[in-house]
Amino acid sequence: MGVLEFGWDPATLVVIYALEVLLAFPLAAGKALFAGRPPNVEELETDDEDGDESSGDSSVVNIGNTELARKRGSVRLVSWLPPVYPRNVSFIGAVLFATVWSTLFIVALLSEVAIDEALARPEVWFSVGALVSGQLIETWRDYLRGGRYEETSPYAVIETPARQAFFLIFVLFIVAEASGAIVLAAFVAVKLLVDWSAFRATNGGGGRLTGWLSGPDGEDEGEDQNEKESDETTATLEPLSIPEGKPNARVPTHTPTVVLTGILHTLVKPAPFYTSIVILAWFITLSVLGDTASGGLGVALTVGISFLALAALAGYLTVKTLEHILSHAPLEYHRYDDHLVAYDTWVEEPQWQIPLHEIRDVSLVADRYPDRVYDTRTLEAQMGWGDDEATREIGPVVDADAFAEALDLPIRGTVLELQPIDRRIAAVAVAPIGGLLVCAVVFVVGPWPLLAALPYVVFGLPFIALVLHGLWGQAYPDQSSTRVDR
Repeated sequence: MGVLEFGWDPATLVVIYALEVLLAFPLAAGKALFAGRPPNVEELETDDEDGDESSGDSSVVNIGNTELARKRGSVRLVSWLPPVYPRNVSFIGAVLFATVWSTLFIVALLSEVAIDEALARPEVWFSVGALVSGQLIETWRDYLRGGRYEETSPYAVIETPARQAFFLIFVLFIVAEASGAIVLAAFVAVKLLVDWSAFRATNGGGGRLTGWLSGPDGEDEGEDQNEKESDETTATLEPLSIPEGKPNARVPTHTPTVVLTGILHTLVKPAPFYTSIVILAWFITLSVLGDTASGGLGVALTVGISFLALAALAGYLTVKTLEHILSHAPLEYHRYDDHLVAYDTWVEEPQWQIPLHEIRDVSLVADRYPDRVYDTRTLEAQMGWGDDEATREIGPVVDADAFAEALDLPIRGTVLELQPIDRRIAAVAVAPIGGLLVCAVVFVVGPWPLLAALPYVVFGLPFIALVLHGLWGQAYPDQSSTRVDR
């Protein structure tokens, strides 16, 4: 319609559709928070030890084995919205990661298409605003007010736009070097196929490709094993059998230790890799859009792209930190005679329970720097038998001796003492961080082009972080002798 009525060129329609695809990710992030059906965590574990990845073969977004995804309970933030499930926060991080990757590839593959003029046209932003407004209205009316969130899993919410973006990128790879007309035709074909897949998923039927594009829910339509998969994905969490009465003992976790642990874990592990990806996406986007635009539009694009890149980075790091905090900070350990129950005080619901006689191989976690800062202790124990066997962290707790006594754990007071770290090795691991900051300032304010530093940042930052983290780990003393068996 825009091509016929307004005289749009192919680039204009390409920009509108590309923006619609990318803006579907933040909408999916918001919807995922309210998804009431528990995710099938085993289905999301695509890197298990047995090498069986059949359940995750069709997945585009990988959540991994996250403890938070198993959390029970919800919180109602306001009365006019459905409850929010803390277990779905992990899926928000996956959406942000998929957004950056999709932006990187879509913008890079559209580098041969003149899209700067399209971005300057008000009708383009009006069209995108109308499309997004329509999706928001549909989300409010059908998903939230209509109650569809109760029957939807967070995995299905985020996987659907990710599959559509992946298919679009795949098509763009094929036609990237073609003329604008061919690119337009490819975009129109993908758009029609995606819309058709959504229609077929709603009304039943469709082939494998349309079923895959419509997401996990549509993929199951018409399959022979539909009944089996439906039982697995719609089954609610089984209620825990908690002893009646008040607990004999209650020991809360130490929240400041949990928060500092989450921050440090995020900065050391996911932050360097994700930062390099965001910087790469930021640079490529600026190169494609910023160099072609001039005047006020060029300034606006530069500021807008930089702000979005910074927001994506800050949002992802915040989500990864929240994953750890939500997993451990609300826990309070209750003892009922011969049972240990982990109770979440924020959602007011027990998370897991175990008979005390099934707790064994208790050891002190000695490589947590926050434990040394706040003088707390984190324990690790083997729990359960057979298929239910798992290694769990307990804590951090302030008074570990009282905690061990309350739970009747066979730990002596001397075992819970943390030996001092080797400050010389720790200093060697920390000192290069200052050098990295100096190099960053030099490249920013110096006469050298940022392009020269890009490969070092993208490929060097994760490697340097990995090396420094390994070196820091050597500073912790070997306390293997503190491990005791029940």
